[in-house]
Amino acid sequence: MLSIGLNGFGRIGKCIFLQLIHNKSIEIKVINAPDFDINKLESYLKFDSVHKYSNDFIIEIIDNNSFKINNKLVYILRNRDAKQLNWRDYKINHIIDATGVYLTQEKAKQHNVDYVIMSAPAKDNTPMFVYGANHNEYNNEKIISNASCTTNSIVPVLRDLINNFGIKTSNFTTIHASTSSQKVVDTANSKSRTNRSIFNNIIPHTTGASSSIYKIIPELEGKITGTSVRVPVNNVSLIDLNVELERSTTLNEIFESFSENKFIKVNSDNLVSSDFISTTCPSIIDKNACLDLNNNQFKIMIWYDNEWSYASQLIKLLETISNFNTNSYFIENKSYKNKKVIVRLDLNVPRINNKITDDYRIKSTIPTLKRILNDSPKKLIIMSHLGRPAKHSQEDSLIIVKNKLENYLNEYIEFLPEGLSESTIKTLNNSKCRIFLLENLRFHSCETKYKNIINSNSREILNNIGDCYVNDAFGCMHRDHLSITGILLNDKSYGYLVDNEIKALKMITGNITNSKVLAIIGGGKMDDKISLLLNLSKKVDNIYIAGGNINSLIKNNMNDYLQEISNNKAKITLMEDGLASESLNIIPSHISTFDLRENMNFFDIGLRSLITLSDLIDKNDIIFWNGTLGVVEDSKYKYGSEMLIQILINAINKNKNKKVIIGGGDTGGFVNKYKHNFTHISTGGGASIEYINNDDLIGLKLFKH
Repeated sequence: MLSIGLNGFGRIGKCIFLQLIHNKSIEIKVINAPDFDINKLESYLKFDSVHKYSNDFIIEIIDNNSFKINNKLVYILRNRDAKQLNWRDYKINHIIDATGVYLTQEKAKQHNVDYVIMSAPAKDNTPMFVYGANHNEYNNEKIISNASCTTNSIVPVLRDLINNFGIKTSNFTTIHASTSSQKVVDTANSKSRTNRSIFNNIIPHTTGASSSIYKIIPELEGKITGTSVRVPVNNVSLIDLNVELERSTTLNEIFESFSENKFIKVNSDNLVSSDFISTTCPSIIDKNACLDLNNNQFKIMIWYDNEWSYASQLIKLLETISNFNTNSYFIENKSYKNKKVIVRLDLNVPRINNKITDDYRIKSTIPTLKRILNDSPKKLIIMSHLGRPAKHSQEDSLIIVKNKLENYLNEYIEFLPEGLSESTIKTLNNSKCRIFLLENLRFHSCETKYKNIINSNSREILNNIGDCYVNDAFGCMHRDHLSITGILLNDKSYGYLVDNEIKALKMITGNITNSKVLAIIGGGKMDDKISLLLNLSKKVDNIYIAGGNINSLIKNNMNDYLQEISNNKAKITLMEDGLASESLNIIPSHISTFDLRENMNFFDIGLRSLITLSDLIDKNDIIFWNGTLGVVEDSKYKYGSEMLIQILINAINKNKNKKVIIGGGDTGGFVNKYKHNFTHISTGGGASIEYINNDDLIGLKLFKH
């Protein structure tokens, strides 16, 4: 779930908040409202003179600066200076600015977050987007405007008319409901005519919608003008749009075109403005009020709720931003019919004497492979690495996984021993087989060194053997290799495994609201954990350090480092006791952590520590475990890690909502042997750590615009 901030809690801010109460993907976590009296919150939200919505929410005031709504915690800030707002302290990277104050790039940047959406037309060249018109052109702009309510209503109609009939010229008048900026009684005002009471008058006014329109639909520049009339109603507006079309047509043909547009509704009932209160569709055509002047000139009447619908449009635009780096490239949203599909998998399975000892990585890829095959592709070409061979060797051949894949897919797979070669291309062109498996990619030096190899034949072959590319090799996505980052194909996507891995890691890095996170960090040495612990300490609530890390901490006197990470969000707890000796072959002694002598090392965790750890697990909602608690390769020292598995199982049985995420590498391999269905077991240890450290992977950048 995406947690956002809301700056401003007036008419639009209130509508946005109410619409997001039951939203499953976005929630408002922080509201900045300098003058807001929290004691009036319940009446403010539950009652409204315009919108009659169901009050299916429960409010609990915590203190002057926070409240719960349906048990979700929301914080109230009260600061008029955006520079002083500490959004990031609440893990907020996206805000909606509903104040109408921060309407330039320079001002919006004062919020110090990654993304800002203005709920009004910008006063500079800030990009404007309207859902239903140009939202699909969004290209990761950090600060954008949702334009005006009038613009949101008219541009889907204009876009439809352009696409189907062409527009020569157009003009419009928006008959607009009153807004909070207008006066209820006559008063002095520098603006012409708006000093007169909205209760008693129809007031000609200006609109910036026409200039906003051609920023969103550039081909309309010089072809559209507009004006506004303010009328004494408190909500719902009407656009009187007059167009001259390039192609001769009829009103019925126009209505038919509108009815096929999911952003437009055609209404044939004789309704009035109040009938459209709380509607979410941005463009509702009043069929009975439209006129045809001739075969090219038409009057189109468009209703819109300038509050509720606008808020809905803004939320949809926010969802577009949130999904920008994911959904458009997700395998679920792609078609592979009649295509030659290259799939990069991580089939680097553990082996002993050329026999696979754990096929978890193979099984994890099957949903993606089946999804592609269900689309009836022309060919499915699977590629992976295995081990780190310096040269071609039979013991590192991927032929070892062929039978496993065939058994899971229930389909024959043709093995291509030449890998990325001209002979492989010939085989692919001539074979009637549907599924192929390429030989180990690391038999080609270009795989790991492609940026340093000019005119690489392997690179050219890779980018020409298929029409599209799918990456489901999460465990390799932190590597700048040819098959990960050297893909030139425009049609690319990522699979279910990658999606599941990222979703699990986002739980750890704080994207689950109101969930307490515990990270259990074991492993052999501290050296490779320093950056991980430093970054985790800023994102999780508790960190428990155990395993061989304790040896490094004590012997290297890393108190300064511990102090540094302790200054961050996480509470740090060290293993209290364990089994230690001079070497693995010597019978260990059970000692307290700080009794460790210079010539000794801890090889497993102690019982007292396990009790403490069990208590921590009970008190936290999400558990991330990376690194075994002992030298599990030796049967004498795997007891602590086995006990931890049982503790985690018991915790889940006690609380079904508890989530347990296991890091990849040795930890994942060890846990997999016990066949328990934890929330997620990662297939990539190094990739997991890289993602936690940077909130990104080099291999994911391929799926960003």
